[in-house]
Amino acid sequence: MHRRDFIKALSAAACAGFFAAPSFGADAKKFKMKFSPRLGFSFGVPTAGRDPIKLMEYFKGCGLLAVEGVCPINHSKKFSPAEIEKQIQIGEKARELGLEVGSLSSMNEKDVPTMTANKVRRADGSIVEDKPALRAMLEGQLETTFGVLERVGSKILIIGPGALDRKLDWRKQYDNVIENMSFCAGICKKRGFVMEIEALNTVKDHPGVFCVNNTLAARIARDVDSPACGILYDIYHEYMQAGNLSSLDDPNVWKSIVSFHVADAPGRNEPGSGEIDYAGVFKKIWDKGYRGFIGLEHGQTVKTPEKDAEILKTYRAFDAQV
Repeated sequence: MHRRDFIKALSAAACAGFFAAPSFGADAKKFKMKFSPRLGFSFGVPTAGRDPIKLMEYFKGCGLLAVEGVCPINHSKKFSPAEIEKQIQIGEKARELGLEVGSLSSMNEKDVPTMTANKVRRADGSIVEDKPALRAMLEGQLETTFGVLERVGSKILIIGPGALDRKLDWRKQYDNVIENMSFCAGICKKRGFVMEIEALNTVKDHPGVFCVNNTLAARIARDVDSPACGILYDIYHEYMQAGNLSSLDDPNVWKSIVSFHVADAPGRNEPGSGEIDYAGVFKKIWDKGYRGFIGLEHGQTVKTPEKDAEILKTYRAFDAQV
């Protein structure tokens, strides 16, 4: 069947309600690579809707092995009973479907120099240096995160050192980051969780953050020196910041990687919509022995069921080459 005819057939199926059924693709061949769609922010919403349960059923039917970002973590308020119950349902459904659950975004104060300068934002909005208050905040955020991870069935949280403090010497900020990350890693190790440091680009998305590339993230992980601390290699952010992915060849970077995030650049949409050679990237990391989570944290250029099918077919092609 030609690609155009294939898409037309899938479109007709969508109109008949075929995609929304939990049995969709029940006989689909399982992927080899652990592509892990971030629920509500990858693809699948035009087909299955935004409900995480329906999305997991859809992705399971597609033959995918895992999901990630299954629910938000907001440290500015307590979870309602309904939100906690939904997290429990997500975990139960993932186990029922046999889907692994990857990382959840949790701790990275992008507007406050938290770990870099031991600063916190007070209730009145002022930002002050207060190391004891920072440690209490970090510990409280970790406890909240652990509760969510336990309910949804994950062991991995995403963390970052926060904003750069432009008035403080960079080396002092680095030392503060190591001290605070080590504090967090110690708690994670004791509780059986893993934290992964995410480097973010300052070119387009997050101006003013401290950790701007994976070489620096891996250096932090090395100096923290804990089995509970590694890095999240976000391919989009790295490419936007550095203009290339040569850091994948850095042994210290490679050995620090806990998981990957995927989006094309510069639009942060599905692979094939931008400049990154994802066929080459996926083949490379597979050949280097990586078998972990590959989080799909991208938008889609066209939000239709037909585009969902096209994106799935693209990932099938990537998977077929390894």
